[in-house]
Amino acid sequence: MTLRDYKKSVSEKGETTKGSTTSLGSSALNSRPSSRGSSVGPENGDIDYKKLYEEQLEENFRVLERLRGTENDLRMAKETIEVNNKKNNTRLAMAEADKREKRALERKLSEMEEELKLLEQLKQENQRLKDENGALIRVISKLSK
Repeated sequence: MTLRDYKKSVSEKGETTKGSTTSLGSSALNSRPSSRGSSVGPENGDIDYKKLYEEQLEENFRVLERLRGTENDLRMAKETIEVNNKKNNTRLAMAEADKREKRALERKLSEMEEELKLLEQLKQENQRLKDENGALIRVISKLSK
């Protein structure tokens, strides 16, 4: 929106009226800095209300543009925060999944270690039984002669 469009929309809406007061109760024209010597007519000291009105419109336009820029910055910052939060949530979910997977793998590893110990015991028991079986076969063969 340009300054000309802004002035046109303000004049169409009738938002700015002569002598309107601010929320503090002082005149909107009195709230301007006193460095407006150019608004005073040189010949009789009359105040040029039209020029003050134009200056106020220009200032309002500048403030409005700054506000829009700030709102845009705020919106972009919120979007960035939201994206970062989503990334963090995804990372946290992945970290939790990784932790669960790690615990499951550790449990499986300990189960396999136990099975390996049992396998060694079974091999030893099997070898003992084979040795005992061989001894019994030798005894039986000697007895049968």
